[in-house]
Amino acid sequence: MSTMGSVSVSVDQLRPGVTCSHAIEDDAGILLLGSGTRITEQVIAGLLDRNVSSIEVHPSDLAALTGNPRSGAKAAAKPQRETPSGFTGVWEPNVALKEFLINRFDEPLSEKRTASLQRGLVGARARFDQLQQMLLDHDAHSINPITTISEAYARAMLDDHDQTVGVIGGPDANHDLTRRSVRFAVLGMAVGTEMGLDGPTTLEIGLTGLLHDIGLLVMDPKLRDPSSNLSSEDRWEYEKHPLISKDSIANLRDIPHSVQLAIQQVHEQFDGSGFPRALRGPRIHLYARVLNVVDAYLQLTTPASNRCAILPHDALGLILHHAGRGIFDPQVIRAFLKTESMFPLGSLVELRSGQQATVIRRSPDNYAAPVLVDADGERLDATVQENQIARPLAVPGIPQMRVPVSQMASITWNVAENLLMV
Repeated sequence: MSTMGSVSVSVDQLRPGVTCSHAIEDDAGILLLGSGTRITEQVIAGLLDRNVSSIEVHPSDLAALTGNPRSGAKAAAKPQRETPSGFTGVWEPNVALKEFLINRFDEPLSEKRTASLQRGLVGARARFDQLQQMLLDHDAHSINPITTISEAYARAMLDDHDQTVGVIGGPDANHDLTRRSVRFAVLGMAVGTEMGLDGPTTLEIGLTGLLHDIGLLVMDPKLRDPSSNLSSEDRWEYEKHPLISKDSIANLRDIPHSVQLAIQQVHEQFDGSGFPRALRGPRIHLYARVLNVVDAYLQLTTPASNRCAILPHDALGLILHHAGRGIFDPQVIRAFLKTESMFPLGSLVELRSGQQATVIRRSPDNYAAPVLVDADGERLDATVQENQIARPLAVPGIPQMRVPVSQMASITWNVAENLLMV
């Protein structure tokens, strides 16, 4: 990887109508604009909406982007990183987003990237708080602040799919609605990418995930925690929230019809056992079918009022077992397995040697043999027998339990009601 000087330029100095020939990234290495991106007013507005006030550009792009070869800017040493081949910064229809993923299989995780992903959660919380107040005041007109959240995490996935999924979709005991909605969106977009969907479609899945529970913001706060035990009356009210979510955003600009439709259907099950309308099979929108599997996974891996969280490996096993009942779309199940692997990204495992390790990346050809690092962050040689996985482990600080394969057939699980009897 070569290194060369870059130049700091204010976003306000960018000239619409020109093209940047080199990719532009933020300080954490997250892609902002791909090589070949045409600068438009919309591109500039998108950067500003993401709180990007300045960018580092290649010296050869300086004159074209600003109209001034000096631009009053100062040079700064910045390494040039690998970027998605062919990605122009524009979400092109009919082109599988999967084709643009950077292959970081041989790379360690980046601390800067983790910090950037976590900062994104803080920014998302502020945007959701703003939207909630606008909904309560009946003063919401545009969904653009929320749209930028899904775009930012989609770009993060292009930059490093596995780290993004591992950091945002990993084990978490937090029931905060905003955090859960972001996790929903990221995992949904990851599954959509694995299914070969294009950029605009993947972003709409992310937007659906962010907005599917938006109706809960204007309902009784006790309904916002999906892990709590609800009375029959509260359950009746809770099951109205998909329709209230749809009504809450009906008058907002720029929401695709497909998103409005899917928001109502995320809690519908493939076999017709879901709510609010008991739809089944292909009558359920694809976006909702994707997010329904994500919902099941997050249900199981998050602690509930009457049980611990289930270890991610066992949660995935339970989903696969119950998929045989026809409650999930088989196509989505296959894509989810490929997205996470049998030992999901971010989870903790014990090796045959007795050593603990963390799953950081998927294997391209073996669900059961992901990339592992030890407690010091050193990559482990998967060909060594002692480095093979013996069993999954609980993550410190999160109450988790195992569900052996021998017990899965006897477990009663109602996904729609988040009811699990072990």
